Amino acid sequence: MFIVVELGDHSASLLDGDKLEVIHRFKTRPALHGGPKFSSDGRFVYFASRDGWVSKFDIYNLKMLYEIRAGINTRNIAISTDGETVLVGNYLPHNLVVLDADDLSYKTELKVSSDKQSSRVSAVYTAPPRNSYIVALKDIAEIWEIPYESANSAKPVPIRIKADKIIDDFFFSQDYKHLIG
Repeated sequence: MFIVVELGDHSASLLDGDKLEVIHRFKTRPALHGGPKFSSDGRFVYFASRDGWVSKFDIYNLKMLYEIRAGINTRNIAISTDGETVLVGNYLPHNLVVLDADDLSYKTELKVSSDKQSSRVSAVYTAPPRNSYIVALKDIAEIWEIPYESANSAKPVPIRIKADKIIDDFFFSQDYKHLIG
């Protein structure tokens, strides 16, 4: 099975991957961004819209379970591989929001700033072998790594990695030892 996001009428379809037939079609928020993200067991799919809405859909029961607004202009979300948290990266406000993956309830917020300025979040990914989130910043030449353990605490503390230039987006080497941006 896989999900197809339909841009024109703000819907998504769950498709049978072998037959390419629609199993279920459902409405979504407008302007989904960053692609659907799946829970590690494949049962739940999470969506983020540009206007800050995060949604959780149950594939087994074919229904939308929860929605919460976590920003004004959201860039992306990532789901921890332990299935406990969802990290939401926002252009506006300049922050990261940690949600409980079960019911999308608010856990905490992390303002994105250096000593001199704040920054929009340009990318949020999960690095499973590292048990952490990796965050690229749009206005500060840093990459942040936030271990799942820290994201699950009341006051997450990012590991700040200085970069020579701003890294807007990135991908990992296959072993997750190198970040390429």
